[in-house]
Amino acid sequence: MNHLTLLLLVFFSFTVFGQEKNIIEWKSVQQADSVQRSGDKRLLFMDVYTDWCGPCKLMDKHTFNHEQVAGYVNENFIPVKFNAESEEDVIFKGKKYKWVSNGRSGIQSLAYFVLGGQLRYPSIALVNDRGETLTVISGYFQAEDFLDIIKDVKRQIDEQSAKE
Repeated sequence: MNHLTLLLLVFFSFTVFGQEKNIIEWKSVQQADSVQRSGDKRLLFMDVYTDWCGPCKLMDKHTFNHEQVAGYVNENFIPVKFNAESEEDVIFKGKKYKWVSNGRSGIQSLAYFVLGGQLRYPSIALVNDRGETLTVISGYFQAEDFLDIIKDVKRQIDEQSAKE
């Protein structure tokens, strides 16, 4: 192996591993529920999306892959990626949620529940360990704006929790 090949291999390894550690560590609903049941009191950061949603894809590409956003979300929340149109049954907080057909398409009833019936995409639902949605943030945001918003919302939730 010549020096150039070795150098390229090392560079590629750092690039790949560097990118992997900066992205959000998404969990399924069931994995996140299990983490909360084991005593982790962080809120679920539930990214509710659909496959056809352009702004959802932009959030994935630009906002959620931003180093500071990913780091903050991973540290302060239990991140969940949830397709609102998934046809699979989901067990969450001991309750079974099903896909509900509306003719040509349908909705996963858990998405309807956590979004309070307001089906807008993308939406981030912050859900406590009792399965209660504390707030929903809807729409596309640039990374820096989203980071400011999520920090502010978390601060407000923490202050409210301290009062209770």
